[in-house]
Amino acid sequence: MNADIVSASTLSPGAAPGGIPLRIHLGEQEYAALVRIATKRHTTASKLVEQLVLNALTHAEVPAPSPAQPKRPHVSYEEATRGFLPDMVAGREGGS
Repeated sequence: MNADIVSASTLSPGAAPGGIPLRIHLGEQEYAALVRIATKRHTTASKLVEQLVLNALTHAEVPAPSPAQPKRPHVSYEEATRGFLPDMVAGREGGS
């Protein structure tokens, strides 16, 4: 099969899929092998790495969602600031 491989997503090289930061450290030999494989597949090394990562993510276990209950109830600004006095204006007592 001699088809060109297209990018697995619309992201540019170096952009994290789904916002997941990822760093891969390759030695000189590993990088040369990756470039060789990419060249044989008519693509770039970055696109090949992106495809490998996205493929691995499709096989990864996804943890169950946590219960999304707020730790405290929402309050309005007025309720939250009730009982507090505004700061003194500059030049008066307490101001600088």
